[in-house]
Amino acid sequence: METLIYKALDYGLALGASYVEVRWQRDAGTAAGLRNGQLEFSTTYFSEGIAVRAVAGGGMGFASTTNISLEEVLNAVEQAVRLAKAAGKLRKSPVTLSEEHMANFSYTVPAIDLEPVDLLKVLDESVDKMVNVRRLVANVWTTEKRVVTSDGADVFSKIPRIYIYAMLIRHEPSLGSLQRDLFFGGTSRDSVEGAEKVVEEESKKLSLLLEKAKPISPGRYDVVFAPEMTGILVHESIGHPFELDRIYGREGAEAGESYIRPGNLRIRIGSEYVNITDYPAVPGTYGFYLVDDEGVVARPKQLVRNGVATEFITNRQYAAVIGVHSNGGARASLYSREPIPRMSNTYLEPGDWKPDEIIKDTRRGVYVVSYTEWNINDTRYSGRYGILEGYLIENGELKHPIRGFIEVETPELWGNVDAVGRDFKLYVGTCGKGNPSQGVPVTMGGPTFRSRNLKVVP
Repeated sequence: METLIYKALDYGLALGASYVEVRWQRDAGTAAGLRNGQLEFSTTYFSEGIAVRAVAGGGMGFASTTNISLEEVLNAVEQAVRLAKAAGKLRKSPVTLSEEHMANFSYTVPAIDLEPVDLLKVLDESVDKMVNVRRLVANVWTTEKRVVTSDGADVFSKIPRIYIYAMLIRHEPSLGSLQRDLFFGGTSRDSVEGAEKVVEEESKKLSLLLEKAKPISPGRYDVVFAPEMTGILVHESIGHPFELDRIYGREGAEAGESYIRPGNLRIRIGSEYVNITDYPAVPGTYGFYLVDDEGVVARPKQLVRNGVATEFITNRQYAAVIGVHSNGGARASLYSREPIPRMSNTYLEPGDWKPDEIIKDTRRGVYVVSYTEWNINDTRYSGRYGILEGYLIENGELKHPIRGFIEVETPELWGNVDAVGRDFKLYVGTCGKGNPSQGVPVTMGGPTFRSRNLKVVP
């Protein structure tokens, strides 16, 4: 494999490329699903291949192959170089890459010894019997990669992951239906410990919320968001619009654009209490990695500091556009996908308040624990978030459960923040982006926080 990879690098350079990147990747795992206690599927899967990127003639080209023979890999190199030169003829400015100190080491995370079917049977037993539909899915797999570049990177990684999804539906003909989606995961067995208890508690809540929740009276409320809400808000209204390729329009036809414009990068996003970070190297997390797929060592990306946009999620190509170093944000989901700027573990940093102090300090408000559906526009400026578990706050006390929607614009959401808790929790997700589409493991979260005077409707 090493000989093959380095021959591919040399061949790309001989064809006139100024940069060549070769990535070998293998993904192998076991997945299973239960529906209402019955086995729905159980499968093992495997994919392996080599990806090649090249910069040549002012453009960048990408190609991949599942045939790991010297002949086929060299054919992929030829295709990547040919596509790069063709793309260069259409570009207004040539592709350049930021200069980096490239990584040269290996790392391996210990394997996860869990059988999906056995795990799901235990979880299924914990679901409250009043739940009408329960669907549980588990996936345990390992990703191995070797990334080698013509400017010095050579990194091998082996990372196992576990992912659990639970869909719980409670239906009562006279009251309607509620659906709760739960996600667990990480890079160690410990990351799913406690899932059984959470599934039990959340499934019991569905009956209470279906029977007791009252429509909120429309108006402006001070809204206290629990960490699960913090996660989806950070991911959608900060993480995606801070991807630098999206800011420059690359995702415009697929996943949308950004409220941040290329000529106005350093803008105020929120109040002085808002500090948001994306950091891949948090041990055990679902979005964990130490080196990105371009061979750049991961580090904390300080996206927002004291309410001001200060850094963006980028790869080497887009870092060069604005004259900075890459912050290790290039990720590819499979061997057949190119590395593009992606989130990893994105979170609001904790503050000084105790969560119960924030509630006690709120005269008229809403405490939102979890969400149902959510929608956000293409530029990530305007959002609408359905309340699954939420409570009215009156004079610092939690009252009856409520249902409704929060309709908010991003500058208002973060600009009205005046209290950030000292608690902290991350939640698992799969982030979709790109064309062809690729989903990568991420986490999102942070502490409880309050934003004043937000619009809430039934």
